[in-house]
Amino acid sequence: MTPRALVADDEPRLARTLVRLLSQAWPDLEMCPLAHDGDDALQLALSQRPDILFLDIQMRDLNGIELARV
Repeated sequence: MTPRALVADDEPRLARTLVRLLSQAWPDLEMCPLAHDGDDALQLALSQRPDILFLDIQMRDLNGIELARV
């Protein structure tokens, strides 16, 4: 089974960098679409059902800590 990951960050450049680094370090990791804020991350997490979440601590709407609690 291939693990799936979701990256949530409201700074697009940082999100793309994290995805690139994860792809290089873990070639078998399947990436979900990027989430650009907490609400987007929640909707993607519910619809995509990733195995791993990489959440920015400070985002608009829900922050990473609040999102992890949901």
